[in-house]
Amino acid sequence: MCSPERGCIHGPTTADVCTLQQLAKDKVSYTTAKAVNGCVSRSTVGKPQEVHVLQVKIEKQMWQFQLNVSSAGRTTPPERKVLFVIICDKYCLVTVHSGDLHPTYVSNNLVLGVTDNMSRAFEDTSGEQLVQRVKEHYGGITSFTELKNPHHIHFRVGEDASSPEDCIVQPGFNAQRYLQTEFLVQEVKGCTSPGAKKGKEAHILRMQQGPAETSSQPVEVKVNVVCPEAKPLQDLTILLILQSQPSVTWNIDTQRTVSIMASGKHRISRFPSEQLDERVLPDSEQGLIGLAHDKGFDDIASYTDIPSATHVTLELHRCEPEVKTLPPPPAQRPDAVNIVQTFFSLFPPWKCTDDSIEIVMPKMNLQDLNDYITDITLQDPRCRAEQNQTHFVLRRYLGDCHTKLESDILARNKLILTLASSLEQVEVPFECSLPPELRLQLYRTQDFKWPSTTVLEVNKAAYVQVSFRAGSAQRFLDVKECSLQTATEEPQQLLIPPVAPLGQAVTVLKPTEATLGRELHRFSFVYSLAGGGPFPPCATLSCRVAWHVNGSTSVATLEVTLQDTRPPPSSLGIEAVVGITFAAFLIGTLLTAALWCIYSHTRPMAKLQPVATNAPASESSSPNHSIGSTQSTPCSTSSMA
Repeated sequence: MCSPERGCIHGPTTADVCTLQQLAKDKVSYTTAKAVNGCVSRSTVGKPQEVHVLQVKIEKQMWQFQLNVSSAGRTTPPERKVLFVIICDKYCLVTVHSGDLHPTYVSNNLVLGVTDNMSRAFEDTSGEQLVQRVKEHYGGITSFTELKNPHHIHFRVGEDASSPEDCIVQPGFNAQRYLQTEFLVQEVKGCTSPGAKKGKEAHILRMQQGPAETSSQPVEVKVNVVCPEAKPLQDLTILLILQSQPSVTWNIDTQRTVSIMASGKHRISRFPSEQLDERVLPDSEQGLIGLAHDKGFDDIASYTDIPSATHVTLELHRCEPEVKTLPPPPAQRPDAVNIVQTFFSLFPPWKCTDDSIEIVMPKMNLQDLNDYITDITLQDPRCRAEQNQTHFVLRRYLGDCHTKLESDILARNKLILTLASSLEQVEVPFECSLPPELRLQLYRTQDFKWPSTTVLEVNKAAYVQVSFRAGSAQRFLDVKECSLQTATEEPQQLLIPPVAPLGQAVTVLKPTEATLGRELHRFSFVYSLAGGGPFPPCATLSCRVAWHVNGSTSVATLEVTLQDTRPPPSSLGIEAVVGITFAAFLIGTLLTAALWCIYSHTRPMAKLQPVATNAPASESSSPNHSIGSTQSTPCSTSSMA
């Protein structure tokens, strides 16, 4: 019953209500032994091996988590065999750490560091049906645990002869005898009222327990204020509201001065002998928010609902603001690095794609330095950003510029910035994640030279690459089918598997070693139009792949623009072209012959020497006879002779 003697806090007024929204600046995690469903049994006692089943259900398409296996606190003999069956409903990457133990793993997904573990024997079952099938297959089952979106699983192997004979699945199962799971809260929410005072914030943690969880339960709460790139904020006033059943004892571990309002008893680790009594808090979202407002905290920096837990960590990202001072001489500016790095941590200009690093940064004045950036390169000075009127822009291949890949899923490099006033260079290390991704890319040349293109040239070889990044050397997929669909009524053309008549123009290339941590599948083809008609403006290239891990399929698509490389078509047929050519040749020949004939009949007569005769003087003095005797033609010459 709520009464003043018990320290009851009343709910908010209407004016206090604020709407919670998802935030991204803080990180909240918790550790619990509760499972969505679970059970244990003694059916493997005396059998060759323990059999533990982990069924993981995830909300995203892909998920990665860690599994730590130990025998701490259990009586498992060192030589005892242990088998884990790990079933995910979507694609999972599991990283295992087992120390001196050497369990066997069977999974429908990838367990890193373990070979020959793939099995699809149990992937279409869940819950009681999965328990029954595993029991029949292995002759018994030690434990079954169903979890949702786990981040880190701590598992203690061992058997308990006092467990039930049959593993009967129970919802909300408490697996504290053998399991603790760490979860990251996917949605940390908060709200700020108008006029909220900066540096004064409330954090509300509401732990909802089941009706059976009434016994005294200690919960460790750790509050950290961090700033990886600079000094953590010191002037920060924190109100911590912890709402739960009164049976909970809260142990708060923090180096900060924190005001605490908690259901149940609580103590601070720095003062373990001082235990503060319980108080009754509102059991509603708006009631707890109104309580914070009543205490003068209008900034609800985080509000988190969690199930019953043993450990909770609040990691608050708060940085000390840089003090604005007059810039010292260039050689005496050690704070320049911190200011620039802090700026870029708040406004990162970099982005990593599957095969490139991209930098896009507006030109601006760094106010805390009263300075400008004049040049940007990566660690390799040859990788320099281009400039336009407003931005620095850089895009380079992921394998260049001294970029380092860690586990094939993390890229690291440095920005080298040149400041205008002093030409001082400031290094800003950065990293970006390369998540698992299925991609379809088109290239112009058979060496698949970066960058890729979206232009498909007609009647010319095009080179297609299907890639997938998973951070492992194991192959994950098979390309089942690829096709090209144009924007016209033309039917879809199947490229893989090749079919006639296009099949002769498709070449599936040999398997390629992983590049930049990606599994690669490549083929080439030539797109042409039957009959040489007009080509469509665009098309869609698509490939369907099958995953080894669970047999499911995915489709990657790429929109391409078609470009014609054919010579311009002629308006005359081949017969007309041949006829015109022959006529031109015949006319030229006849014209040449006519010109020769005219020339040969009109050329000047050859001048002949006069021939001496004994003609009478009267005849020789005659002009007509004189002319006739001195001019000659071939015909007249022969008669005179």
